[in-house]
Amino acid sequence: MNNVNLVTPLGLSNDKELRTLVENRKAYTMNHCELNIFETYERSELVPLTFSDLVITSMLRGKKVMHLFDKPGFDYLPGETVIVPPNITMTIDFPEASVHQPSQCTALAINQQEIANTLDYLNEHFPREDKYAWQLNYNQFHFFNNYELAQLINKLIRISTGDALTKDVLASFTLKELLIRIMQMQNLHEVKDNMHELSAGSRFAHVLEYIKLHLTEKLNIDSLSRMAFMSKPSFFRSFKHELGISPVDYIIKERIQLAKQFMNNPYNSISEACFKAGFNNLNYFSRAFKKIEGVTPSLYKAGLGVKG
Repeated sequence: MNNVNLVTPLGLSNDKELRTLVENRKAYTMNHCELNIFETYERSELVPLTFSDLVITSMLRGKKVMHLFDKPGFDYLPGETVIVPPNITMTIDFPEASVHQPSQCTALAINQQEIANTLDYLNEHFPREDKYAWQLNYNQFHFFNNYELAQLINKLIRISTGDALTKDVLASFTLKELLIRIMQMQNLHEVKDNMHELSAGSRFAHVLEYIKLHLTEKLNIDSLSRMAFMSKPSFFRSFKHELGISPVDYIIKERIQLAKQFMNNPYNSISEACFKAGFNNLNYFSRAFKKIEGVTPSLYKAGLGVKG
């Protein structure tokens, strides 16, 4: 996970502010949400945590092992977000927490009516293509932040912990955008993970499957638009509306991921990885790689970049 997609850590509590060394909590309450900041300073296991509202949690420091939905525990690290439905208990291990290396995370609890109002508004005024409605998908509950998601969470933290007279209004607008971004990210993962099964009934699944099969070839947006039975402007607009990314940026990101696989092979040079992945200009590839991964291809190839 590259650093541009991290939620910024907050200053730690001083000794006088600590009421417990395990999940010490600060809360900032607004009209439609409550921001909770948790810090843990000693190793602990199976610590339960439940909210009565939907909660969006983001790691800021350290490491947790999260147990959720009766699934095997998974590592939870900075640069990642987990969403949890109301009244579902998270059980958390802190295998590395200490006074010198505490864990820190946020838990943003959102009022259910605010979520319902946002979904109703989207489905009425900005419906999705085909037969699908806007909704939160709890099968997609753990994911890496993208840039937009990290910046929105950072913004909500600034609003919640600040003292602006308009903080409730600002938080409400930002919450709506955050929910939309999460649903777009979930839609993209859902379509990518099930593109073959969905391709018969979803025009975007059909397009993504075609892109996957022809990623290293020349891809023409006009052809992809026709494949989706849409005009080029409508295709661009609807693709980004539902999946949170333009079709051009999606192709670039997929080619970057493929190039990383090629670069992980010591026998492939950077230029070979570039052209094998479908790029036709090394300078453009280098700029795109740095923008997306946060490091240059040469630093990544040398093993100095964080491989996500």
